[in-house]
Amino acid sequence: MRKSLVVLAVVVAAVAIAAWWAYSSLDLIVRVGIEYYGPKIAGVPVHVTSVDLSTADGRGAVRGLEIGNPAGFDAPHAAQLGEIRVVVDPATLRAPLVHIRELTVEAPNITYERGDHGTNLSAIQKNIKGYIAANAEAQSGPAEARHGRRKFVVDHIVLRGGHVTMTTTSLRGQGLTFNLPEVRLDDVGKSQGGLTASEIGNLVVAELEAQIARRVLTNIDLLRKGGVGGAIDALKGLLPH
Repeated sequence: MRKSLVVLAVVVAAVAIAAWWAYSSLDLIVRVGIEYYGPKIAGVPVHVTSVDLSTADGRGAVRGLEIGNPAGFDAPHAAQLGEIRVVVDPATLRAPLVHIRELTVEAPNITYERGDHGTNLSAIQKNIKGYIAANAEAQSGPAEARHGRRKFVVDHIVLRGGHVTMTTTSLRGQGLTFNLPEVRLDDVGKSQGGLTASEIGNLVVAELEAQIARRVLTNIDLLRKGGVGGAIDALKGLLPH
C-alpha cells in the first residue's frame, strides 16, 4: 500500500486545532472549519461528529471524523476515525513552533479499495499532494506571505485499535478486514527543529504502511478465508509489490 488516509487525519487535526487555539474561536467553528477545508484538501466529503477543545490545559479531541470515498469507488467511506486526541503545551499554542506532547488516533477504520484506475487512497493522496504543492508554491513568495506557517514537535504519536478492510469495486465494500498492531512514533520533528503537519503525516504513513504490509504478509491465510469467489486473486492485487 503506497498511501494512507492517516495523512489527512493528522493534517486536518493539527491545522484545525492550531487554527482554533491561535484565534480563540469556538468548538463549532473548528468543526465547520474541518468540514470546509477537509474536502478542499482531500477532494472528498469530510464530516465530524463533535469537537472539544480547551486553551486552558492544551487538551483537545475531534470525534467521529469520517472521510468519504472518491467518485468511482463503491465503499461508503474511505476512513472512519473514532477519536483524535491532542495534548499541547499551552505555552506554545500561539508560537511558530508548537510543542505537542501527544497525538493519539483511536480506532481508525480504513477501507483500501482498488478500482479500474488505482485505489481510493491513491486518488485521495493525489488530491492531498496537489493541495500541498499549491500551498508550497504560495509559501515560496515574499517573506510576509510565509509568515505564520507553523511547525510542530510531537513527543508521542500513537495509533491504536486500527482496522483495515481490503476490497475491490466488484466486491462493493465487502472484503478482508484485519486488525493493526499499535503504531507509535516518538520525538517527531525534534531533531529537525520542527516539521509541518503534512511532513508529520508522511512519517506516520510510512510506519503505517510497514505495519499493514507485515500484517498481511505474515497472515496470508486471511486471504483464503474471504468466502467470496474470486476475492483472493482480486485482493492479492492490493498487496504491495
